[in-house]
Amino acid sequence: MTDKEMNKLADLIVDKLLTTYIREQSKWYTTDTFEAFMSQSRKPKTNTEEELLGELASLMTQLNLYQEKEEYEKCAEIKKKIDELRQKLDE
Repeated sequence: MTDKEMNKLADLIVDKLLTTYIREQSKWYTTDTFEAFMSQSRKPKTNTEEELLGELASLMTQLNLYQEKEEYEKCAEIKKKIDELRQKLDE
């Protein structure tokens, strides 16, 4: 196997791992389990802020992945969502 082939294989593995990781993180931040966990003995303002921060972290991870893949249209969509979340957090 040549260096070029090994690098291509390594890129494919990293891509697969990151995609799986992001998918799993997205499930965590959007499930009822997460909402139930966040609502236990917390102030409503804190819940909202923590949920927004979790969603923001997920979106930033997705943005980095799309930048690496050079999928700039998806980056623009994610960036728009990130800006909206940051605006909500500043309120």
